[in-house]
Amino acid sequence: MQLNKKALGLTAAVLSGAFWLVAMVFSLLTSVGELTLTTLGSFHPFFSYSWGGMVVIVVEHLICGFILGWLFAWVYNKFLSRPAV
Repeated sequence: MQLNKKALGLTAAVLSGAFWLVAMVFSLLTSVGELTLTTLGSFHPFFSYSWGGMVVIVVEHLICGFILGWLFAWVYNKFLSRPAV
């Protein structure tokens, strides 16, 4: 069974974007996990621990999640179509 590249990409994008949206909103409202998110955010360009930074990190994860999900499905389908040895 082959994986649908677009569907897997969209699923990965929505899940990673939703995770960061929830984590950042919760942290910005309660200040729980501020140090952790600031440390993780240092790996993302243009990130700051603010509402604007939340938008940046969510958009980055939507894009990267789609690309990585699509690539995973593509590689999976390539290995699936190889003849058995």
